Amino acid sequence: MIRASDLIGCVVETESGERVGRVHDLRASVVGGGWQLDGLLVGRYGMFARMTGSGPDPMVRGNVIPWESITALEEGLIRIRDSSVRLPRAPTPARP
Repeated sequence: MIRASDLIGCVVETESGERVGRVHDLRASVVGGGWQLDGLLVGRYGMFARMTGSGPDPMVRGNVIPWESITALEEGLIRIRDSSVRLPRAPTPARP
């Protein structure tokens, strides 16, 4: 059995070793009278959301890692698929 306390505070990395952040909160939904874990709230905005109770807003900014993206759980470390991280776009050069 996995407890919320086992996940909160864990470092999240991609399979290729890129650090995504730490787990600050969890997102779950009610399914059939029980709870289903939907994702992990990570990064700076995740910490801000936990402290301010900003609801689902961090999902818009891409800071919720879907539970299905997790490939491995280790003590203090969660590995996720490389494809589950949105990489920042390179700036578009200004046209003259």
